Amino acid sequence: MRCPICKKEFHPQPKETHTYALRGNQACEFLLQKCPSCGDVIVMRKVGAYALSPQKGVTVQGGTTEIVYPVTDDEKELVSLEVPDEYRNDFYEAATALEYSPKASAALSRRLLQKLLREKLEIKKRDLSQEIDEFIANVHAPSYLTDAIDAIRHIGNFAAHPIKYENSGEIVEVEAGEADWLLEVLKSLFDFIFVQPAKLEQRRQALNAKLKNLGKPQLKGR
Repeated sequence: MRCPICKKEFHPQPKETHTYALRGNQACEFLLQKCPSCGDVIVMRKVGAYALSPQKGVTVQGGTTEIVYPVTDDEKELVSLEVPDEYRNDFYEAATALEYSPKASAALSRRLLQKLLREKLEIKKRDLSQEIDEFIANVHAPSYLTDAIDAIRHIGNFAAHPIKYENSGEIVEVEAGEADWLLEVLKSLFDFIFVQPAKLEQRRQALNAKLKNLGKPQLKGR
């Protein structure tokens, strides 16, 4: 994970864990972690299906985890913990570069966008523009997201800068607001690919716990 204060990466090893049973067969777990670099305390919250074991007592199965303290003012740095580190780190790099070089930030964001389309959505075409076309044609994607990704071409003026989609990571001139828009679209894409499926799985596990208590067949996972 990444410390919200000093931005250093480290492997989380919580020193304290406090778990509480909630209503509806769910549980909430608070994990306290000190950043090994700056020493600041980080508090994480995990909510998921309730489970009870003789050794550990109440535990959380599955669920989603988020940092609840400290809260930073820079929204560009807020990325859900459900996003794998390799994509999270690429996003942080693009977000950090924004202040110093919008051109570099946009190039990093375009490269990450193409990486997500190819690796997570299995959309592989000759260039980024064609991959955007295929994503827009995906009936499973919400319209707000397809519209946002389609706008990347217009805001970035792909027609005047074909290098942006032919070589997505190339550093070239950017239009006003282009780099910022790319970061916002990436956060929405993270939510679609990683966060919402995790939340759906959390709800499925909670419902299965109820069905199990009633002696009914459980829902199958993906």
